[in-house]
Amino acid sequence: MTNLKSTAEPPPYYPPSIAQLITQYFVSETSVIQSQLALLSRDLGHKVIVEADWQRLLDEFGEQQNPTIVKVAAEIVIAWTIEVYRILDDPKSDDWMDKLLTHLVEAGGKLRVMLDVWENTQVGTSWSDERKGFFVHLPKHFFFVRKAFNRGLDPVREEFKKSLPLCSFQATKKGKEDSKPEPGKGAGTATELESGLKQLSVRDEKRKVTAANSKTTTTSSASSAQPKPSQFPTVASLPSLSEICSKPPYHITIQDNSNPIRDNSRKPGWISIHGSHGSSLKLIDQYISKWIPHVVMESEDSPPTIDGVVNGALSTLTIRKKVSGALAARGQSVTVPIVLAIVEGTLGYEVVWQGDGEYRLRRDAPFVYE
Repeated sequence: MTNLKSTAEPPPYYPPSIAQLITQYFVSETSVIQSQLALLSRDLGHKVIVEADWQRLLDEFGEQQNPTIVKVAAEIVIAWTIEVYRILDDPKSDDWMDKLLTHLVEAGGKLRVMLDVWENTQVGTSWSDERKGFFVHLPKHFFFVRKAFNRGLDPVREEFKKSLPLCSFQATKKGKEDSKPEPGKGAGTATELESGLKQLSVRDEKRKVTAANSKTTTTSSASSAQPKPSQFPTVASLPSLSEICSKPPYHITIQDNSNPIRDNSRKPGWISIHGSHGSSLKLIDQYISKWIPHVVMESEDSPPTIDGVVNGALSTLTIRKKVSGALAARGQSVTVPIVLAIVEGTLGYEVVWQGDGEYRLRRDAPFVYE
């Protein structure tokens, strides 16, 4: 999964330990990062937000321990903010900072800091005109990420000290227009000077208001708005289980039971599929039965309260990977990639988490039945 998504609150698909660390280091208002971003927002006069595709980082590095990828990422972002502060205080960087602030005004007063992975063996940073923000690059291999972390903040800051001044900003639309004044209009007439001073005054006031009201949080690229509070439901107010399971979001969990030692509930040599939407599991059952007729499958039609017509009355499907009969002589078998191809390719589910032979998929769009 390479699409850049970010999280304010860690989704429930992450391992609990990772979700807790994301909250501790990035989301909590008492975290060091939040304090650093709040100060940087105040001095820049624009909101600063950190975005991270945690799923991609977990896919790249795995659930590393001592240190975890979340802790390392937090330290590297802190080093980045400290180096930006140094540039703020450096008179030689005024032109660089002026171009940055101009871009932030056109970006709606928001500076994005996006964690990313690149092929280099060192940390680094670059500017994205398209996203109006900075990428903070982590080395692709965790060996180099851990190495950067173990060296401490100062060497990491040195890398940012080299790469930050090299970040170039393309001319903004307003800058291009200003560089080509209309015929007959000079740049130094009294009227235009007065107009320019008014614009600067308005911009300065906006910065002051933004700084006073700035409250920086990590945010989702899909939506930076905070979730609205809602009434906690009661059992009486909820619809039937059949109705809930027949509507999105739909969830499917696929388990490759090759390693039953870590989970005694798994059957070795079988693939287990659990789903909230019975019709999806029933389609998988019928499709595999059609094209691999000698496959052995077991199913559980539970919970019994689910309407068999609406939801398919199927919550768990277990498939034996080794095919018996005539097809077995040719070595045909059912594999997890085959099941994933069906679930992703025909049913439109997307993998939201994977690890240790387990895949969790989700579909948010409703199905339309003929």
